[in-house]
Amino acid sequence: MEIDIQIKQQITNSEGTETFEFTTVGTRLQKSHTYIMYKEYIDDISTDVRVKIESERVRINRKGELTLDFLFVPFETTQNMYTLANQKTVMEVTTNQLLIEQEAHSGKVYIQYSITNNNTVLGSYTYELQYKERL
Repeated sequence: MEIDIQIKQQITNSEGTETFEFTTVGTRLQKSHTYIMYKEYIDDISTDVRVKIESERVRINRKGELTLDFLFVPFETTQNMYTLANQKTVMEVTTNQLLIEQEAHSGKVYIQYSITNNNTVLGSYTYELQYKERL
């Protein structure tokens, strides 16, 4: 099913805060869980993104020049793979807040989390995805 998607991401680290927002068209697939698929473009680089929405957790999978597979579970720290230029790194993702709202024709996911690598906090992040069916 085709959907309109709005994405807002915010990154806060030692250099300050950056906000990224974009609107795109994607696909929603309803199985035992909800899957949202879309393409993300950063500096003319295309990345396939798949968001798996379960009742109490969300998994975001990006495939492209940057590949990652992050699992978000409220108030837990998960070990996740991050690959850039064939360099694999394990990142620790701590989910501080997870909000999932799903209705028949629309939905929203909000995640607030931090990433740690080698005992160093890389930053605090938010990811907000809102979608609704195309008419």
